[in-house]
Amino acid sequence: MKIDATIVEEARKFVIDKLDKDLPDNYFYHNKKHTLDVLQNSEIIAYHSVLNQEDKRILQCGALFHDLGYIDGFDEHEAKSAAYADEFLKLKNVDANIIDEVKQAILSTKMPQKPRNKISRILCDADLMYLSDELHYFDEAELLRKEWIETGKSYMSEKEFYKNSLKFFENHHYHTKYGKQVLSPGKEKIYRDIQKKYAEM
Repeated sequence: MKIDATIVEEARKFVIDKLDKDLPDNYFYHNKKHTLDVLQNSEIIAYHSVLNQEDKRILQCGALFHDLGYIDGFDEHEAKSAAYADEFLKLKNVDANIIDEVKQAILSTKMPQKPRNKISRILCDADLMYLSDELHYFDEAELLRKEWIETGKSYMSEKEFYKNSLKFFENHHYHTKYGKQVLSPGKEKIYRDIQKKYAEM
């Protein structure tokens, strides 16, 4: 069975309900808002990438499940997310090869990103679209730093975080045509802004 619109909607409800119920309150960045943002981002990039309906639904499921594993903690959250997707889609009698595509897309978001097909490239870029968001980047980044501190992942000062961010920006690149042409210019401006803030500290 292929993924249809009903399964996507059921997946959306399942994931959001589970995040509402089981995600600890100290996940200030990787939460329901982020999941819905990535879903929306993936649909935007899919539109510009001319993705067919079947692949779009695989992408939507990947976006919905891609960070669900955070309910069990940071470690190997991508593998946990893929396992949740596998379990859910099997209950919906989705074909094994299609489930594998969803899981592959989710696993490709692990850093450093290594997407191997079009769906995975779109999801990877959707997940990190905020790196190009000139209006909201610094607010989102501060939520991430706060999350790292509160969950015990990393105790970085603001200056240390900016230094780490510069390194991350230098090593990251977008994978889709949309990412390279539309998102990269905004990302480059933010990189310069981070450099300026870091130099002033």
